[in-house]
Amino acid sequence: MGQLNIRIDDELKEAFIRKAKENNTSATELLIEYMKQYLASPQKNESQRIEELERRLVRVEQTLGELAA
Repeated sequence: MGQLNIRIDDELKEAFIRKAKENNTSATELLIEYMKQYLASPQKNESQRIEELERRLVRVEQTLGELAA
């Protein structure tokens, strides 16, 4: 099994570990789960993200227009 070393602010590290314990898990388990989710999700490039945001904005504007009518 491999190891990953990262540098983070001490306060961030301690807060993360503390919150993980409060939720009956560990920082390691949370980070591994995040990595698995990240790898499983399709990655979108910037133009795809912009297109998605534009589509969502159009839907919001349509809904607001319907509510105002």
